[in-house]
Parts: sequence; C-alpha cells; structure tokens
Amino acid sequence: MGSHKTITKKYFLKTTKTAIKKNKSVKDKKIAQLKFSLTSALIDKLAQKKIIPKNKANRLKRKIQIYINKLP
Repeated sequence: MGSHKTITKKYFLKTTKTAIKKNKSVKDKKIAQLKFSLTSALIDKLAQKKIIPKNKANRLKRKIQIYINKLP
C-alpha cells in the first residue's frame, strides 16, 4: 500500500480537486462565491502543507475567481 503520509496527501489532493469541480459546476453566482471560500481554504491548506506550490495554489484560486466573475 502506501505510507500514511502518501495516503494523506492523495486524500487532500482528491478532495480539493472534487471541490474545484463542484465549484465550477455551480451556475448561481452567490452560491459559487460561498463555495469558493471553502474551496479556497482547501487550496490554501494544500499550499501550507507544501503538497502543492504557493504559485499553483494562487493560479487555481484565480481561475475559479475568473469563472465566478463571468457568471451572470
């Protein structure tokens, strides 16, 4: 199997990717903004634990923010 650390990293990555997908599937701007705060916290946690680099975290958050801004 894998070490505890590897399993934890995979878990955090997978839950964050799922949160990003769910955030992008929302068509209502207010709901998307609420979900963004939760998704942003998950992404920040990944960067803080050094699972992903800070720049990638910022890029991911910016992409989601651009999507939300385009919503009617």
